[in-house]
Amino acid sequence: MTAKILIVDDEQDLQELVRRKFRREIRRGEFIFSFAGDGVEALEQVRADPEIELVVSDINMPRMDGLTLLDELGPYEEQLKTLIISAYGDMDNIRAAMNRGAFDFVTKPIDFHDLLITMKRSLDQLDVLKEAMELRSKAEQAQGNLARYFPPHIARELATRDQPFGPPREQAVGVLFADIRDFTAMSEAMAPAEVLEMLRGFHGLMEAVVFKWGGTLEKYIGDALLATFGVPETGARDAGNALFCAREMLTVLADWNAERRAEGLREIGVGIGLHYGPAVLGDIGSERCMAFAVIGDTINTASRLQSLTRGLDTDLVVSAELMDRSTQEDGAADDAAVGLSFVGEQRVKGRNETVRVFTLSPSV
Repeated sequence: MTAKILIVDDEQDLQELVRRKFRREIRRGEFIFSFAGDGVEALEQVRADPEIELVVSDINMPRMDGLTLLDELGPYEEQLKTLIISAYGDMDNIRAAMNRGAFDFVTKPIDFHDLLITMKRSLDQLDVLKEAMELRSKAEQAQGNLARYFPPHIARELATRDQPFGPPREQAVGVLFADIRDFTAMSEAMAPAEVLEMLRGFHGLMEAVVFKWGGTLEKYIGDALLATFGVPETGARDAGNALFCAREMLTVLADWNAERRAEGLREIGVGIGLHYGPAVLGDIGSERCMAFAVIGDTINTASRLQSLTRGLDTDLVVSAELMDRSTQEDGAADDAAVGLSFVGEQRVKGRNETVRVFTLSPSV
């Protein structure tokens, strides 16, 4: 690779000397040199050319000296390294330069072999820094992408893994499916911007509750959302956390509706279905477009249970499988089960077998 090097010195003879001493490196394309007569001119070149990787500067120059230039180059420390040239006896200035961020120094009269070694070492260190920055940027980007679906602590953990989700597998998960009631009718009476604002508000509130209880936000489906508990790895309270999450969602929504009433806005109703059972976890899609997904009958059943909320006149329908699992975990979900009543076997669309369900009474 070719390195761009800026030499800053008010001695004109130095330019020809540099070209002559490093003619082999220039011929091989290792170095491209540019020159500036003082700090002002050097700063202009650095601002204009982000590919400059190394600045080799004298200290004593007109208009702007080398120490002032070092201060001005502070914002570019992740882009380039700086070497200082000074007389051997001028140790105070050399010490001041190092304190201001100079990577290294060479003394006058210049030993060009020593300068070559020092420049190469500086460029090597810059390569290490740039590689570290690139890795950090990729990690931050990966964590940012994961944070859209997982609680912050899980996103941080997954971002450190080479294969965040592991191989495709089947495992038991808690599933929550929530949907806004009468969304189509509501949206017909609202401007498009108002619809989007309402959805952002609803999704933002629900997302925060999902993450609070350790859930994974699988996807938004229009006005609905799908969340799972026990993804990517199973936990000790996945079923109980799903139940607590659903109950808190309803509480948060009630508070938000109180605010909406005060502002003269229409209240929002919601139906929530909860189920627990095996699901398949893994990447789906094509090579061009692939995404991590949780699929299977457990997911579909949670959606169907949500559809039952209207006919059963309730905001929450919970399968017996999830209730049984939550009581087995450690009894922590007992409080979340208050107000839930067993209503027997229910038929759901797309399933031959009935599902035993519990519902939340309207007054609770």
